[in-house]
Amino acid sequence: MAFIKNTPIATENCRRVDVQIGNQGTVTGCALRSPRSKKELCHRFCGIPYSLSVDGENRFKRPRKIPEDFDYTGEYIDFKLKCPQPASDDIRLGYIKSPSDENITYLNISVPASDKFKPKDGWPVLIYIHGGWLQNGSPSSDAYNAMELFDDEETRDKFILVTPGYRLNIFGFLSCEELLKEDSKGLNVGFWDQRFALEWVHDNIKYFGGNSEKLTLSGLSAGAYSTFFQLAYELYHQEESQLIKQVIFFSNCLFVQPKTLSETQEQFEEVCAKLAISSDLAPEEKLTALRKIDAGYLEDIIPELRMHTFRAVTDGEFVPPTLLQDILSGEYAQMLKAKGVRLMCGDVSNEGLTYSVFNPPTSLPNLIDQVENYYPKKVVDSLLEVYDVNQISNPAESSPLELSKLYGKIVADGQVYASLRGFLDKIINNGFPQQDVFRYRVSFRPKYVDEFLAPNDGVPHGCDTPIWFYSLRDGYNEEEITITRNWLKPYLSFLNFNDYIDGWSSADIKKIRWFKQDGSIEYEADPDWDRGVKVANVAYMAQV
Repeated sequence: MAFIKNTPIATENCRRVDVQIGNQGTVTGCALRSPRSKKELCHRFCGIPYSLSVDGENRFKRPRKIPEDFDYTGEYIDFKLKCPQPASDDIRLGYIKSPSDENITYLNISVPASDKFKPKDGWPVLIYIHGGWLQNGSPSSDAYNAMELFDDEETRDKFILVTPGYRLNIFGFLSCEELLKEDSKGLNVGFWDQRFALEWVHDNIKYFGGNSEKLTLSGLSAGAYSTFFQLAYELYHQEESQLIKQVIFFSNCLFVQPKTLSETQEQFEEVCAKLAISSDLAPEEKLTALRKIDAGYLEDIIPELRMHTFRAVTDGEFVPPTLLQDILSGEYAQMLKAKGVRLMCGDVSNEGLTYSVFNPPTSLPNLIDQVENYYPKKVVDSLLEVYDVNQISNPAESSPLELSKLYGKIVADGQVYASLRGFLDKIINNGFPQQDVFRYRVSFRPKYVDEFLAPNDGVPHGCDTPIWFYSLRDGYNEEEITITRNWLKPYLSFLNFNDYIDGWSSADIKKIRWFKQDGSIEYEADPDWDRGVKVANVAYMAQV
């Protein structure tokens, strides 16, 4: 995302590092040096596959297990390509047209170079799912580099970082009756990718010095949304291995029950019409035709669709049909309590800015279309009343800026502010222990950000990434290094599964640990709690 600096890490002339994957060969990564201290801080391995290919005849299908006789031997030094995805006209988002590859089912692994503070049972593991609306983004970014958190001079509590790739947009979330006839579990294949990655990490992270029993699953935005459904998969499938021990929702949570298959079928038909695939063809013939179309052409036509956003669908696997109902009734809270997971969740001070520039509306009717790309129509109608959208005077003369700000507010509430607070309100009132919920807000940003983002923009959605990944190389001064380290200490303690998180109270669900604009850290009342719960309840009532 161009809102953040994302200073690249040089890999030229780095020392090679080998790891033996059981009896399946040797992966060769590299030892990364700190741009500041020049010390080796991290061993990084890029592009390790967790599935066989997902292109050609395997497009839109669930990933396939790596066979036991697979040989991983090779160099994993450089980042691989991103998943095909539509470009954005707004350069601030950083979603530019660039080379891509459907075979995105790989993961990047970063391991502390020093074993000085390594626990006897191995490093805890943070699996971080990248964001991007489920439409854009890549795991292969130096923004997701915890190298400077691995410095023995800075921190004792360390972890292994894993960033998995997964299929996006039409490649990962096309939903239709035709796919379901082909495979009864063949929807939400982007979520299946993530699950396969999680299982691969559980089975193989020991070779990198990791502890498979201390897995924290996390993500930003769509990555947090994905984390929610990966957790739901385990809650509703007790017969499956229970791999997730903790979760982190960075700026996202569940707001609505995802669309039904009948609601997404219209989108599939629009795609076929756009590509001149006849509606008279048999289901398998339609899918065969779609699988033959060049991936680059598919990513280019996505923005031309009215329903251009491909999201999760209620499939009975990752998205149970009773999910929202169970959250409201208290059933979900009891399952969550029985699982014994801890939750970390929060937001930033200006979530709406980033949302306002991603597919901004060009008119009032188009604003409604854009919101409907996120939510079912019955929810959209209720939200339009909350924000008095239909009361806009002279809608034909509304300025693009006015419309985009309103759009950003609606979506920021639905994706972050209201969704998170509504969810927490329900689970706590239904018995989930509030001491197991660690809330935060980030309003602080280092001074260097002023170079490309106006000071009064605060911290937009996703722009806390350089804080969580401690990207000192981006331009932190000494004072900012100290206060950011203080902010991160309880977070690192959480990642290390410490029973007591010093410096991070969870005594009151209506309070947040707040990283203030001036660098101070306070535990105080959440100013958005009441409004967030109110908006969430409106959306809930529209669905029940």
